[in-house]
Formats: sequence, structure tokens, C-alpha cells
Amino acid sequence: MSLLLGILAAFGGGVFAAAVGGVPAFIFTGVFSIVGACIGFAGAGDAANFVVNNMAFGCFFGPHISFAGAVAAAAYAKKKGSIENGADIISCLAGLNEADVLAVGGVFGVIGFLFKEFVVNNLFAGTISTKLVTDGPGFTVFCSAILVRLIFGGKLFTGKGNIVSEGKAFTNCLMISFGYALVVSGVYVYAIEAGGVPVETISGFYHVLIFGMAAIGLTFAVAGQAFYGCHHIVIIAAEAVVAGYAKTGSALAAIVIGVICGVISGIICDAEGCLINCGTDSHIDGPATAIFIMTFVVNAIFG
Repeated sequence: MSLLLGILAAFGGGVFAAAVGGVPAFIFTGVFSIVGACIGFAGAGDAANFVVNNMAFGCFFGPHISFAGAVAAAAYAKKKGSIENGADIISCLAGLNEADVLAVGGVFGVIGFLFKEFVVNNLFAGTISTKLVTDGPGFTVFCSAILVRLIFGGKLFTGKGNIVSEGKAFTNCLMISFGYALVVSGVYVYAIEAGGVPVETISGFYHVLIFGMAAIGLTFAVAGQAFYGCHHIVIIAAEAVVAGYAKTGSALAAIVIGVICGVISGIICDAEGCLINCGTDSHIDGPATAIFIMTFVVNAIFG
């Protein structure tokens, strides 16, 4: 019965995200991430669990359901000629007045729910090894997007030769990755070392809070500003600095670990954009790709 309820809720979540657009739905993920993290910091565990695991990363706004569904709906709309850009993850597809487009979002919401439930949770959530753990929503978003492209058409590899961005674009990527990872890592260890904040108070929800802040920042992208999507950088830096500090007990070592991991995550996302996400048939999310790869790496190193 619980599986059926989850499937029904996931279909609705996919329809909702397709209707409002992938990025707007993801911004809601950020809102509830911040709310849930703050509740967790206050010690209200049950309430934090509901907000984080059932709202932000559940059937309503979980990226593996909502964002993945919106990606599929946009690709399908492009295939049938309803929109020109199948990689459009910002536009609200409800304006097309085509119920089948929204239904595709719902179907892929269910696919995302089932994939995370039966594949990720059984293979890559610590069930086999504590060092074989990845980010379930990120891994699902990536795999779902690959399936979308295979079903609705388009080349898997769309790059034109360069592995990463060229010139100023790449140096900008490096500087943003370095700076954002540095502040995320620095704030964490400063709060513990200088602010007297107990590790156990913030360690469990720090990455959720940081992820939510970055996701809400995409509001500027929806508004047409050149906002640099950075959730893949900051969440990995947050996970790495928490794990690094727990492992080494050294503030400096933890910052270095957080920065290195954040920068590598930024480079992976940049490379993904150059290799497979530079066409108009569908969207294969670079940040999700970087997050699931680097979460594997962080857990493989620190467990």
C-alpha cells in the first residue's frame, strides 16, 4: 500500500513540476531545504524529517521526481513540436494547454521515484558498503535524463571537441568554484572553532542548508540574470568539510578538503556541459552529474 501511495504522489509531483517548470520547482526544493535544516538545527527531529525528506526531497519537490519529470516533459514537448527548445527547464509548460505533456512529467516522476526506491536505496545508500554511497536524487536525475534523451531523440554526446569551457569561461568557473567552496568550508569550521557551535548541532543539516541557499539563488536565473548555478559546488564542499573535519579534527585540513572537492565538482559540471548538455533536444543536468559523482568520491574516502 505504501508503494502505491508513493507512486500516486510521485505522478502528481511530476505533473506539478512540468506545469510550473523544472527550475521553479527546484527553487521550491531550496525553500523547504532551508526550512527543514533550520528546524533540524533547533532539535525538532520529527518535523525536520518531514520537511526535508517528504517535502524538499520527497514526492512533492524531490529533484528525482519533480525536476526529472519537468525535464522529460520539455523533451517530449520539443519532439512533438510544441516548443523549440527541449532543454528549456525554466518555462511553465502549463501554458501549452497540452495535458499529454504534463502526463509525461508525471510518468517520469514515477520512474524517478521507483528508481531511487529500488535501485539507489538498495545499491548506493550504504546497504552494500558505507563507502559506496551517492546522492540519490542527483543520480536519479542523471539516469532519468539519459533515458529521456534515448527515448525522445537527440545525440547523447553533443560536444564539439573541447572537454571543458575555453578561455575566460573556464577561469570564471574555477574562481567561482574556489570562492564558493572556500566560504562554505570556512563558515563551517569558523562556527565550530571560533563561534563555539557544537559539531553535532550543525553537521547533519549543514549541507542541506547550503544546498537550499544555492537552489533559491536560481530565482535570479529565472528573472533573466546571469546567475551561476552553484548547488553542485556548495553541497559537495559542505559534505566534504563536514567529513574532513570529523576525520582530521583540523580546521585547516577540513577547509582544504572542502575547497578541493568543491572545485573538482565545478570542473565536472563544466565538462558535462561541454560534452553532453549543449544541445536543444533535452537537458542532462550538469550539477546533478557532478553531485552524484563527487558524493561517491567523498563517501569512498571518508565513509
